[in-house]
Amino acid sequence: MSAGSTHKGFGSSHTIPPNSTFIDFLRSDGDPSNWPQDTTPHIDGEGHVNYMRQAALDESLSIKWRVKVGAALASKLNMAEGNYVLQGWPAGYQMFDHNKGPKDSPRHDAYLIGSSHAKRFRSVPEFIPHALWLLTDPTLDRSNCNCKYCNKKPQREITASMGHLPKRGGSTPTRTIQPPTLKRQPQRPKERPVRDQEKISCDKERFRPYVGVRRMQKPVKQPAPKQSMLRECNADSSCAYGPEVKVRRCFRDGELLCGPGGDDSILFWPGLVEETRVKTMPITKDVCMDILDGPSNCHPSSNIDSSNGDEEVPCVIRHDRSYKMKLLDQLVLPYQSVAPSDELIQAIHAVSYEDLDPDPGRTFAFNPYSTSSEVTFAKSAAPYCIALQIGAVISGYWTLTDDWEFKFSVEYPNPSPPRSLSTFQSLDSVMNSGMAHNASLASSLATPSGSGSHTRTISATLLPLALAQTIVQMRYQGLWWGAERIWTDELIRLKFSRGQIAPEGNDVINAPAGPSRKAQEYARFMGGQVGGAEGRGVFMRLEGLFVADPPNGRGSKVCHAVGALYELVDEDWEEEWDGREVAVDKGKGRGKAIENDNSDMDGSFELDGVPSGLSFMHVPSPLNPPTLANPDPVGSVEGTATDTPSRSNVACACDSASTAPQGDPNGALSHPVLSAFPLPKPPDGFKFRPILKPGYEIVVDLMWIAGRYYPGILEHRLLDRHVERALAAGGTQLWALEGLTAGCYNAMDPTKWKPTRKAMVREASHDAWVGVEERWKNKEKERQEVKLL
Repeated sequence: MSAGSTHKGFGSSHTIPPNSTFIDFLRSDGDPSNWPQDTTPHIDGEGHVNYMRQAALDESLSIKWRVKVGAALASKLNMAEGNYVLQGWPAGYQMFDHNKGPKDSPRHDAYLIGSSHAKRFRSVPEFIPHALWLLTDPTLDRSNCNCKYCNKKPQREITASMGHLPKRGGSTPTRTIQPPTLKRQPQRPKERPVRDQEKISCDKERFRPYVGVRRMQKPVKQPAPKQSMLRECNADSSCAYGPEVKVRRCFRDGELLCGPGGDDSILFWPGLVEETRVKTMPITKDVCMDILDGPSNCHPSSNIDSSNGDEEVPCVIRHDRSYKMKLLDQLVLPYQSVAPSDELIQAIHAVSYEDLDPDPGRTFAFNPYSTSSEVTFAKSAAPYCIALQIGAVISGYWTLTDDWEFKFSVEYPNPSPPRSLSTFQSLDSVMNSGMAHNASLASSLATPSGSGSHTRTISATLLPLALAQTIVQMRYQGLWWGAERIWTDELIRLKFSRGQIAPEGNDVINAPAGPSRKAQEYARFMGGQVGGAEGRGVFMRLEGLFVADPPNGRGSKVCHAVGALYELVDEDWEEEWDGREVAVDKGKGRGKAIENDNSDMDGSFELDGVPSGLSFMHVPSPLNPPTLANPDPVGSVEGTATDTPSRSNVACACDSASTAPQGDPNGALSHPVLSAFPLPKPPDGFKFRPILKPGYEIVVDLMWIAGRYYPGILEHRLLDRHVERALAAGGTQLWALEGLTAGCYNAMDPTKWKPTRKAMVREASHDAWVGVEERWKNKEKERQEVKLL
């Protein structure tokens, strides 16, 4: 059968293949009232037309869609081999040819119109999943349709999942290196092994996670801020770190938490925070105020006016944070703090498939806090498994949120030789050069180096003018990192320990602090030993999130976090007295500087002790704009304990660092955060100490982020039993939540990118149910086979 007519707007003609099998739609969501009304051509004053033309069923355009959609449906339904074609459109559907443009040569766009759920289908791949839903779902439940209009997914993702396009991986903070294949070595040495060696070396360089130290960038001052801080970000940060907030809120909307369960076996139940609010309740004075064994948030209402001034207020007002999970914040824990025991998992596996009752409606409507006696362990097992699986899947997702423009300037010296006073210069250039020269002279007089070889002298030549370029970088205010919601300007945990970052110190990084004097004395008195900060975790004050090109220009873009580093030191530790036993070399610092002939002459540094494979770029920062000249030294992490900069490089770097401008992104008007919150409370007995020298910041891949820092989480009464077990067994997982051990012992490690939190939850719910149901059925099948044997 051939096309009865072919419209000139669609060049190629399509025919129905011979011996075709026709597919007919028995149900439809179509309605002719959804068809367009402008079906009559009208020529406007410019000679243009804009109307919809109905395309006949035997027209080439319609046949093209019918053949392609029929073939795709037959493939998805595993039909026998053959030629499959749609008998016609679903009832209420019609193909239209949109004519728009000059009347003699208008533009033609094909639209299939009529669905009650989609305004129009613009292409064959858009209509295929919707057609499959019409054929296979007798209930026409829209939630079962996978088209872009019903499921709200990107079309490319849908097309790739159906096998019509190759899947394209997104930008993820971590990469998986495939193991190299083993090959027989050639009999004779050729050039090919050398090239292969270079290729392998390039691949290793490509997949190295990025960590770098750089000078802080100078923000560009704007006449007025163009971005505003996200209200949600400000509310979360204020409630957690605000200096005058008396009722602190640790958890945030959308985070995954663990609340206590309804019986002695299932103690903690995963759940998502949907809404937070302040709960106010009056408590009489004769009642113990420490009802929930938590921090006191009670404030006497002594300022309330009373008819009798001598009359005492009979009650006080207590404020608590409650959540839409209908729990107070004393009854919830971070997702990373607890995990189901092996005994509980085995007990769930022992429940038979019949007792599980895995009905989707009952499972998702299950209330773990019900007081009904009908709620048994067997009935709780299926909803609990689904909740655990959803939490596990959500913890594997990540995404950046709330982008804004960050403007900063990069200065580099003019490569041209300095101009003497005798050279003719404009008035502006003379004044600018004079001010730069005076500023340099004042800086040298205020901070003399103390060494004759580095003493500045006044010469007759003017300093070279500095060129500056303003760069606009796309940054983000927040991050969904697994189960947690992270905002910029808050303190987060990193995965490595303090001893892995320059254990001997160098020109831009302080050496780890040792134990305090009192700790040393107590250790000697007890006949034991005490360590310093090198065995504890590392914190970063997150000051920026941005996407950058890979260091070598190959591969997909990577996401970076930038900020200042902190370590935990004893609260009575003093900078002037450090318990570390290190050699002092000519007053250069506590760490001994060793001559190193292998150090670079460009002022770059290597940071000692961080695991092999962490490299630093020799550029100010991994930005999208073209590479500029680099006046700043950058350190490499992949050094050993003996690789420290030579004295010449140290002196040069210290001098430049001391005169570097102090740029704080929080002070820039282009930054959405116009005020910074103070650091949170450190663990009891400790205080925070900066790791980097003033004027420097660190840039790391997102994969090095362990998660949020939870002040005082080890004092939570719900963790008492877990803390006791950890103390008895010598565990390190709980201690990492407060930075007492390296963050790698308790870290989020998401690897899959999703655009929104809603998409994460929706995908996790679907995947969790499918995976758990399949596992249940396989288990039941195994049990039945065992019974038959």
